[in-house]
Amino acid sequence: MVDINESHKFWDFVYSHANDNCLSLRLKYSKVSDFDVPFAIDQIEARQKIKEKLPFVASCDKYLFPSLLSAEQCTCEAVAKYKADILKGHYNSICDLTGGLGIDTMAFSSAINSVTYVERFEDYCSVAKHNFEILKKNIEVVNRDCTEFLKTDINFDALYIDPARRGEANKRMFAFADCEPNVVELLPRMFEVAKDIYIKASPMADISMSIKELEYVCDIYVISYKNECKELLFRLNKDNVNSLDINIVCVDILPSSTSVFKFKYSDEANISDIKYSKPLNYLYEPSASILKSGAFKSVAKHYSSYKLAQSSHIYTSEGLIPDFQGRKFKIEKVIPFSSKEIKNLYKTLPEANITARNFPLKVDELRKRLKIKDGGNTYVFATTDMNKEKILIVCSRVTV
Repeated sequence: MVDINESHKFWDFVYSHANDNCLSLRLKYSKVSDFDVPFAIDQIEARQKIKEKLPFVASCDKYLFPSLLSAEQCTCEAVAKYKADILKGHYNSICDLTGGLGIDTMAFSSAINSVTYVERFEDYCSVAKHNFEILKKNIEVVNRDCTEFLKTDINFDALYIDPARRGEANKRMFAFADCEPNVVELLPRMFEVAKDIYIKASPMADISMSIKELEYVCDIYVISYKNECKELLFRLNKDNVNSLDINIVCVDILPSSTSVFKFKYSDEANISDIKYSKPLNYLYEPSASILKSGAFKSVAKHYSSYKLAQSSHIYTSEGLIPDFQGRKFKIEKVIPFSSKEIKNLYKTLPEANITARNFPLKVDELRKRLKIKDGGNTYVFATTDMNKEKILIVCSRVTV
């Protein structure tokens, strides 16, 4: 761990080797001892990894990373900012019980007056204090295990926690009771400390199981960045015990815009008037957030679109739906997978972007069978239609 008041040698090394190969640096400078070279190389490698994920942090002079793992596991800045926007105007104080690198904590400090960062590792706290100071963030740092901190005489408007999701042998854990700390066991005390609790979860977590396990869920934010689902965020309130009146917010964050699709968890199961159709003029692939949320009926109803089949979560319409959250396409051609045209399709379509949904073959198998290379401006959706026929839908991308 570097001394925060390290001489200029440390930072001169970091910046002069910013674009170098880190493995080569570790071999070349293994015997240098006048400053912490391994930690300096960690800073270089971390900065190389987070250029797109944390652009603001990457641009900050003398910003420190306590470990490479902290850079890999932290929230991306765009997602942290969105979460801060959720909180803004609702709370005067919040405590981040699992501070880590502090990306979420720093974002919260731009929306809430009083922010507390809690972290059990001393090195992380030292680095956090350093980073908060250089960024002029007024955040209280507490070096303590959050379970012990919760036993003290404290009170906040809201709590935020991101439990560790890896168990023995690096096995990923998705049930909250299996995470560290065990959030389910902590809930009674957490509700004595704050009225609202925000829990970050893996994008792999099962939403229905999580609702049953957590019991007090009010809102669920399914957050994607550049159409990749990054996390689930659960808001809990003790007055909402075992209620299915839960708001699910599907958030799709893009560099130039953010779109939001909302639906009620209880409404999805009760929608019965979904219409189906063969491919019409336009095709829609829902965003990663919508697909994760399971809002398959709600999407069809909200956008007045047709599903291609019950298990084919692709939608179609006669006219363009410009605000559909997800990718939009103009249908050029529909080819039955059983037709002879499939064998020679590669002659007229040597390359394409292929997606398989509700189809017996995976993309790699399909690409090999069709002899079509990856790339180009044409898109092919392999799916099953309302008559249980296997089809290929050839499309061009629509940008609105």
